[in-house]
Amino acid sequence: MLDMLDDLKAIPGVCDLTWLPPAGDAGGRAPLLIEIPHGATERGDYDALRGRLRSRLPAELEAFFFVNTDIGAPECAAEVARRLGGGALILRSRIPRTFIDCNRVAQGVAGVVVDGLTPATPAYIDDPEDRALLGEGHRRYHELVSRAYEAICGAGGLALQLHSYAPRSVEIDRIDADIVKNLRWAYTPEVYARWQRRPDVDVICEAMEGPSPAPQALVAAVIDAYRALGLEVGASATYRLHPATMGYHYALRYPQRVLCVEVSRDLVADPFVPFGPSPISAGKIARMAAPLADALVVALDGAAAG
Repeated sequence: MLDMLDDLKAIPGVCDLTWLPPAGDAGGRAPLLIEIPHGATERGDYDALRGRLRSRLPAELEAFFFVNTDIGAPECAAEVARRLGGGALILRSRIPRTFIDCNRVAQGVAGVVVDGLTPATPAYIDDPEDRALLGEGHRRYHELVSRAYEAICGAGGLALQLHSYAPRSVEIDRIDADIVKNLRWAYTPEVYARWQRRPDVDVICEAMEGPSPAPQALVAAVIDAYRALGLEVGASATYRLHPATMGYHYALRYPQRVLCVEVSRDLVADPFVPFGPSPISAGKIARMAAPLADALVVALDGAAAG
């Protein structure tokens, strides 16, 4: 099935695609897919799509973009792939989740937070043409991503769904016209201190219902590797694999082959800036990528042997 990789192409403005062919000892290793569904981390991603929309968007919406995108995840993915010696396909969404979330099932009630998960489409996207445009981007992204999972996981490889999250669980129950005002309130120091601190790393390995679809040996190896650094590591401590997320459906489609990992943004940024661009630290990226890469080398070698 790896022959299918030749047919996969990047989609400008929707999804970047990078294939790093295996080199040296990685030649006999099973392949890896790294999906970054919240990979639109640059201001240019926001501006490019914002300029095409007609909806009455909240003032200073770029503040929500900066606080809600997975900074450091693209850099961490590249470092993991480098440490593996290649054999990795990286898919990076360039659609800001500020407008539509590529890790959500597209259907659902606009703007409503369910089980702590933000919706696919915010309530402030109120123009029908915008909804059609964003829905088409979401469809094209997952058409490519679905084929990539088939090419990699269907050929005996593994997939890593890589995310970063805010250090604390800021509780906002609607994504609507007041989102920026509500977030600025939530991040005032006296209020921010109330929110629950998240683990440094959370391995999202349990489902809302039924047995875990995650590869258990890899889950344990990743948790142990991060704890060896003295980090606080959770196992679905923040949330579980949820039917509202596309990641859940890929994990069910390829059981025991898909791992989802969240890394705290203050461990990749120097410093984490909630409402503006956060400088990404190369040293922090190397530190956070190394345990993942080490655990994946063993898992991918085992997948090739099995």
